Amino acid sequence: MAGWGTGSFENEDAQSFLGRLNSLGIDDLRPILARAADQEDYLEAPESSVAVAAAEVVAALVVSARGASAGGEASLPAAPRQILDWISRDWIGKNEASGLPDLIDLARRAVERVRTNSELRDLWLEAEGLNEWSAALRELDGRLSE
Repeated sequence: MAGWGTGSFENEDAQSFLGRLNSLGIDDLRPILARAADQEDYLEAPESSVAVAAAEVVAALVVSARGASAGGEASLPAAPRQILDWISRDWIGKNEASGLPDLIDLARRAVERVRTNSELRDLWLEAEGLNEWSAALRELDGRLSE
């Protein structure tokens, strides 16, 4: 399996996405997630990895929004520093709150598609790491569902 581990950011494609994160806006996540969620063609590993990383950003936004609505700061377990920096820039205030539920649904569908029907899934099956990788994606889906 090309990459470093089963975590969402433990591969080169996700790390490349993180390197571009500061130049992206919330609306830039939609096409990434939509392609992964809705594409009928076979979902290649690089696109799958980037979709999972984008879903992690959405999950971080969810946790941040939850913390803001509770009047405190939310902790973001295992979130890379780049994501913490990115969401700290008043993104939720700049973007319509009504758009976040649609983005969450899109992220959940993308994660499910990657987990069940993608080259990335097939590669983890070959590498005998499918159970650990699937568990990490189910945990991500759980954070998106909160």
